[in-house]
Amino acid sequence: LKIFDEILNLLDDLNLVLLDDLNLVKNDPKANCLIEKLKLQLKKEPQRKIVIFSEYRDTVKYLKDILDREFPNKVLSIVDNLSKKTIEEINKNFDASHPKEKQEDKYKILLASDMISEGFNLNRAGMVINYDIPWNPVRVIQRVGRINRISKKVFDELYIVNFFPTEKGAELVRSREIASNKMFLIHNTLGEDAKIFDIDEEPSASKLYEKIQQNPEEIEEESFYTKIYKEFNEIKKQYPELIKSLDNFPLRVKVAKKYLEDELFAFIKKGRLYIYSAKMDENLKYNYSPVTFEDVIDKVRCNYNESPVELSNNFWDLYEGIKNFKEGKSQMPLPENSIEQKAKNNLKTLIKLQNDKISTYKNFLNMLLEDIVDYGTLPDYTLRRITNLESESEDKIAKSIKEIEALKKELGENYLDKEKERQKNLKKEIIVAIENQKL
Repeated sequence: LKIFDEILNLLDDLNLVLLDDLNLVKNDPKANCLIEKLKLQLKKEPQRKIVIFSEYRDTVKYLKDILDREFPNKVLSIVDNLSKKTIEEINKNFDASHPKEKQEDKYKILLASDMISEGFNLNRAGMVINYDIPWNPVRVIQRVGRINRISKKVFDELYIVNFFPTEKGAELVRSREIASNKMFLIHNTLGEDAKIFDIDEEPSASKLYEKIQQNPEEIEEESFYTKIYKEFNEIKKQYPELIKSLDNFPLRVKVAKKYLEDELFAFIKKGRLYIYSAKMDENLKYNYSPVTFEDVIDKVRCNYNESPVELSNNFWDLYEGIKNFKEGKSQMPLPENSIEQKAKNNLKTLIKLQNDKISTYKNFLNMLLEDIVDYGTLPDYTLRRITNLESESEDKIAKSIKEIEALKKELGENYLDKEKERQKNLKKEIIVAIENQKL
């Protein structure tokens, strides 16, 4: 603790010297340069929105006050956690894929840290400014990817502006040792060994600039998303009819296939893409967790001619568990005495029942269960009829089959398809559930 106190005191003294000597807070040449260039660019191309990235949250907070003063009501700053309202503001002002009737032109500049460098469409912006360069140059590529979206082209040309440190600048702010150590780490990572902070050097962009300007493929192997995009294009080329058929898919798709282990994946598209995994551990306990597309792509990939298998007896428990986990709800089910829970339990029991006569109606029973879980179209009267289905004896099974036949006739064998078709036109979340089964 004494050592930490000593370090803090030294830093305080150093900061006072810097402030007195250079007056950096009032006269920040880097921020001044940013403001000057922003004004010129917005005047030249007012339709081209701009995204400014900094790796540091403190830098974003610092720039927020400056930019708000220079461009009042034109800057959307992302400083802390992303709220639902903030995400909506980003989508309305910077996402060209957002519904036209909901798009706005309130903000011209988006200022943020790397918390939005993945998963957002910002293609209504035509310029990315890297106010600082991250340790990993690939992060810069991810930042640029926010405006270079394959889904919707807005600008013929995209502009990338990088702020680079100068050797002279490092010397002026008396942080030569610190800067040298940082550059040593960068050199080791990127394979650069030139001297950067020689006292006689003229001010120039560091050697990192040359690395950033290179083709990304020269820095690292092809990115995961590039590979997937190429794979998707190959599928489009070989099976165009499959891609066309996607337009007719319902908002909820549930399918099962063979694999090396049992596991359920739910891909949930609501603004952004969320992926969740569910599986049973050795103690027969269900575990749920968020996963990445990169983690699961090999597990969900299948051949064009691969046939689906029937949903397992555990599918609905896992599926409901994921929905509750995703929504932050307790994983406890509805009260057992509620009519919906009774109907769900009854249907699950019938689906799991090893009875040839009941198995004939498994698809219809699955449809009833899907309706209760995802759509909620069944009235209380019908739910009560489902709760009264019994399976304890052959006589009761026979009686239940008659009632199932009556429901099937009254509702229609594929009655839920109409509701799925109706909901396709509504802007709701999309869920694709893929169940792997070890058979």
